[in-house]
Amino acid sequence: MKQQPGVWRLSWRMSQHKPKPLWIGTALFVVFFCFPVLTGLAIASAFDSLEAGDTQRVVLASLVLVATEAGRMTAIYFGVVWFIRAWVMMQGLLQANMLHAQVVSGGPDAGRPTASAGEAISQFRDDPEDVADFVDSWLDVSGGLAFTIISIVLLGAVDWTATFIIFGPMLVIAFLTKMLDERVKRYRQMDREATIAFTGQLGDVLSAATTIRLNDATKPVISHLHGLAERRRYTGVRDRVLEESINTTSAGFADIALAMVLLVSANALRTGAMTASELALFVVLLGYIGFLPRMIGRMIARRKQSGVAFANMRKLVADEDPAKTTEPRYLPLEERHPVPERLEPIERHPLERFDLRDLRAVFPDGTVAVAHADLSIERGSFTVITGPVGAGKTTLLRAMLGLAHRAEVTGSAQWNGVEIEDRAAFLTPPHSALLPQVPNLISDSLSDNVLLGSDPGLLDWALDLSAVADDISDMPDGVDTLVGPRGLRLSGGQRQRVAAARALVRQPELLVLDDLSSALDVETERRLWKNMADAGITVLAVSHRKVAFDVADQVLEMRNGVLGVRQPV
Repeated sequence: MKQQPGVWRLSWRMSQHKPKPLWIGTALFVVFFCFPVLTGLAIASAFDSLEAGDTQRVVLASLVLVATEAGRMTAIYFGVVWFIRAWVMMQGLLQANMLHAQVVSGGPDAGRPTASAGEAISQFRDDPEDVADFVDSWLDVSGGLAFTIISIVLLGAVDWTATFIIFGPMLVIAFLTKMLDERVKRYRQMDREATIAFTGQLGDVLSAATTIRLNDATKPVISHLHGLAERRRYTGVRDRVLEESINTTSAGFADIALAMVLLVSANALRTGAMTASELALFVVLLGYIGFLPRMIGRMIARRKQSGVAFANMRKLVADEDPAKTTEPRYLPLEERHPVPERLEPIERHPLERFDLRDLRAVFPDGTVAVAHADLSIERGSFTVITGPVGAGKTTLLRAMLGLAHRAEVTGSAQWNGVEIEDRAAFLTPPHSALLPQVPNLISDSLSDNVLLGSDPGLLDWALDLSAVADDISDMPDGVDTLVGPRGLRLSGGQRQRVAAARALVRQPELLVLDDLSSALDVETERRLWKNMADAGITVLAVSHRKVAFDVADQVLEMRNGVLGVRQPV
């Protein structure tokens, strides 16, 4: 079994995709954290000058102090600017890889579909942010570590006993955080699950708002949403309280260390072993040294949270391999005029004959959706598959096209006698186009819904062929008519025919229709089939209507998962 890369390695790969902003930001943060060393030395010099009565050196030390603070503010300003660039690039890389895996058809990069829109929203929004937060903690720890090493050298020259005291809190913080590792991970995972459940349900409610109102189900639905929101509130507060508790505890132990150092230093000051300037240096530097234990505790906690984030994101990428989330990818985020990545057009292989042999699809629970299916389709023919509800017709089409992701599919598919190795990758436009039972339209114009980047010169041809051109001509805005969310401003039949035009505009060699005519009247359906026949379109359609049987070259029937020739009634 292939060993999966750990959180540190994945985060490093992500951070080094565009390393320049991160390294410049890190360097500026280290400079920012080290400036207090100069501040402490300037204050110590001022105390020495006061004891010596050298007012000129006091003024010079004051000027150095002002310049130090000005330099410190300049460093943090530009450090934040550069790190924000790195932050955007890191999150963009994770999101781009997840999106690529979701939209690509077949091949080694194709990921499994999301269980719900809410899950996808959470993973695209929250999980990349958690990983970026983890990398952000590297900057704090790096700066704090550089400052601490310099401070230990300076303070050790004054009093090694007091200096060694600061290591105690770091060990305690690391031990306590390690003890809470699993709890941090569990609380973050439960918070993510509660977020996914709420956002997914909220998306479903908004898309089905009309149905909810018509069935007088508003109060029960709102009540259910309230329960999910309450669960999300509980898990979110618990997760945040644990994280802040770790941070607060780290800060508390750092303050305890400072108090212990002051107690040890007080005796040295009383005996004269430590001067006032040396004590001032201790107080200034130790006030910042306490920052490192806090940042170490935060980084350890964020590492666990990043582990949860990568575990969630891996569900969206190919083979659920978390390394796929950090694959190098073109991101035009730093270009003034981004140029989309140019994709080579897919080579078209004209269809002469498509054969399906002994197709079988079995779901993980053992349900046999397709027990046996043989199918042969000649170029320009019209094939109809019929059968009772639940017979496996839709699963057959999706398995044939390589889209039955949750089922184990076996069998052979051949294009012009050549075996198709990756059906999901090959059976896409221009070779095949699928129109599902419930077509998905975007909230945009009719023309944009049909074209989706295709040749505008084919728009009128596709609309005529799908028998929807007359309907559109009656609309005031014509092809510029906005269809609304999911096409709600169109009738069911219009939505299906617009979606059919979207499939046709890509001029596929094989058009696969899953019960397209369910919302059409007989006359419109007859015209639709005639248009496709006259255009020589090769069609494989699921239908229950006699008008489709009358024009079909062959009618096959699906019963109990077995596809066979339909027997005449």
